[in-house]
Amino acid sequence: MAGNLKILILEDVEFDAELIVHEIHREGIDFISRRVETEEGYVNALEDFSPDVVLVDHSLPQFDGVTALEILKEKTPDTPLIFVSGKIGDEFAVDVLKKGATDYVFKNNLSKLVPAIERALKERSELLERRKAEEELKTAYNDMEVRIQNRTQELSQINQRLLEEIAERKLVEEALNKSIKEKDVLLKEIHHRVKNNLQIVSSLLSLQSQYVNEPGSVELFKESQSRIISMALIHEKLYQTGDLTRINLSEYANELIGDLFRSYSVNTHLVKYQIESNNILLDINTAIPCGLIINELVTNSIKHAFPDNRSGEIKIDIQCQDDNCILKIADNGVGFPDDLDINDVKTLGLQLVTSLTKQLDGTIELDREGGTCFTIKFNEPGC
Repeated sequence: MAGNLKILILEDVEFDAELIVHEIHREGIDFISRRVETEEGYVNALEDFSPDVVLVDHSLPQFDGVTALEILKEKTPDTPLIFVSGKIGDEFAVDVLKKGATDYVFKNNLSKLVPAIERALKERSELLERRKAEEELKTAYNDMEVRIQNRTQELSQINQRLLEEIAERKLVEEALNKSIKEKDVLLKEIHHRVKNNLQIVSSLLSLQSQYVNEPGSVELFKESQSRIISMALIHEKLYQTGDLTRINLSEYANELIGDLFRSYSVNTHLVKYQIESNNILLDINTAIPCGLIINELVTNSIKHAFPDNRSGEIKIDIQCQDDNCILKIADNGVGFPDDLDINDVKTLGLQLVTSLTKQLDGTIELDREGGTCFTIKFNEPGC
């Protein structure tokens, strides 16, 4: 992010504001900030401080975050607003996202704050650049029309047909550059909205799980959330990169597994993970089943491979050669039972893995030596 970033913090607890500032400084961000805690101070800061991003608490003694969001949308609708609160619930989070909030971060997990700010500023930058390009295109088009009209008046009848052909070609070319740009913008918007909708579904599952007391049912909700998040992450990656149809599988796997370790509160001093891969780009139709396979097998290792505080490592090896992709997911944990038949499994997770492998027209092998190693092979032209 560029220097002189301005951050407005709506927070009545000075210590919490200092923690937020400290976390952003810790990530090496160059910025200036202002803290306010009343509606009057907030409105004045929007006018004279002109923040690049606004961080708001859920509720304050004389003000609240939802009202702050409404004021911001009225005065500077392009400025991103992120809720940073310790009281916000999933139901409230879904509601404020629908009302236009950019994101939300819990105070007890401020490590997610800087990535949320970076995403918000990137989205705002892309929006402003798109508007600027549209204005420049409109100005250029208007200027061209004026030049064509003036030139038409000056030319004789004998040149009229030539000028009309030139003008027609220009209009066709402009309509073609514009059409391509609109399609790119539309694809980005589709991926962005799909990602947001999947995140809303995940939040709704989390909210619903709070009304379930049976541990097994709660675990099913959590596993379903992980699967939805793995798909949402693919759409997020496609939206963030210039290529709207293919993603880097290694980068995606690294972020997905990091989220799984955090979700299951894995002690990284005992259990670590390692990813080895060359630069593999997968089509979205292949990336989604691969992401779900990685999600299921890594989740299985996290839950079952290292009981009783056993230490170990989960290793993911992704290689592609001559249009063939080989995905290996292994751990050096306690291993699977000797009588397990991978083609006749009863658990939903492993059934899903075998089903997704068939969807890829691939093969799956299980090696129990030294722990557990699944090898999935499938054909992926151009990977």
